[in-house]
Amino acid sequence: MSKKIIFLISSTFVTCATLAFIEHGLTINYTIKTISKISLFFLNIWLYSKLFQGFRFTDVLSMKKLSRRDWLHLLLLGTLSAGIVLFAYLMLQPFFDIREIKHDLTNRLGITATGFIFVGIYVTLINSLLEEYFFRGFIFFQLPRKLGYIISPLLFASYHIPMIALWFNKFLIAACFIGLWLIAIIFHKVNEKNKTIWFSWIIHICADIMIIIIGMTLFF
Repeated sequence: MSKKIIFLISSTFVTCATLAFIEHGLTINYTIKTISKISLFFLNIWLYSKLFQGFRFTDVLSMKKLSRRDWLHLLLLGTLSAGIVLFAYLMLQPFFDIREIKHDLTNRLGITATGFIFVGIYVTLINSLLEEYFFRGFIFFQLPRKLGYIISPLLFASYHIPMIALWFNKFLIAACFIGLWLIAIIFHKVNEKNKTIWFSWIIHICADIMIIIIGMTLFF
């Protein structure tokens, strides 16, 4: 295994592990955690680009590779993803305490009803792009294909678990991990043909919109 691959795997693992520690090991609000995540993602990518030649930040952001038919597929997949999120919520709602989620958001993360609106905008448009760039545009496309399909989905799923660890029981957390892993596989599949992150980002946005709509019922 080359130094390039070893560095990529180890550095991204350390980044995700550090974010997990920040999530539960430090008593800081959502804003500080968000700044920490952006900084660590950028630092990881910047170090990689300085140590190894050939990586350009803009390569996976090209829109020239998308046809009109591709955009129609994106809208359909995005609508489907939002529907799946809603269906999963309705099916699993009896198995978790919504009040506990609201308590965690308000007391541990410092998110108020008004703040949740701004958090929702950030999560939908910016955070989704950060995650797609880091896990798909950076990790997946910089690793050999088979290894990318192993490492990136596992990191993506593991990265999300600390965020919801206090919301669900261990069985629902395990189900979430499997679901996130499968979602990551699908995101890789839809991005692979055109070598951009636009496919997965649009789908990610649609899923997040539904999550935020559901989340607003906690406060309003």
